[in-house]
Amino acid sequence: MLIFQKHIARFFIVLATCAAFVPQVHAQIIVSELKTFSLGRWALNSGNITANQNICVGLRPRGPYSVTVNGDTHAGSFALKDGLNSIAYRLFFNDRPRTNGREELRPGQALTGQRGRRLRADGTCRRLSANLSLIVRESNIRAAAAGRYSATIVILVSPE
Repeated sequence: MLIFQKHIARFFIVLATCAAFVPQVHAQIIVSELKTFSLGRWALNSGNITANQNICVGLRPRGPYSVTVNGDTHAGSFALKDGLNSIAYRLFFNDRPRTNGREELRPGQALTGQRGRRLRADGTCRRLSANLSLIVRESNIRAAAAGRYSATIVILVSPE
């Protein structure tokens, strides 16, 4: 849940209910270490809100995969919502555990050609192998009405 209280200089953001679904194929995919984004407080003139987290995407057998994200949207962009109001944000993915080299995700569009990491023999990830990040532009926050905003995304990871 995102909580947005613009006029009292508080801005709490939690991106919740992230899930990874894997279609029935002859590959095993594990997505782990995916957590809720908690972005703290926002005050006027404090700039963009950014957050990122390293996660694990492991495959057996090792191979490429795609990432598709769906969730709350407005005008073709991911959006934090509070009833009728919304705040656009940008969501990014990198198949390496860093933000450098990340690619922007678009609602419902597959990001293909991601490089998978091999799972351990016990089916767990060897190490963090990917990054999910977001940006909420200050201009979008300034234009929004005060309120409590939230967003839920669903992440689909598919072998290619």
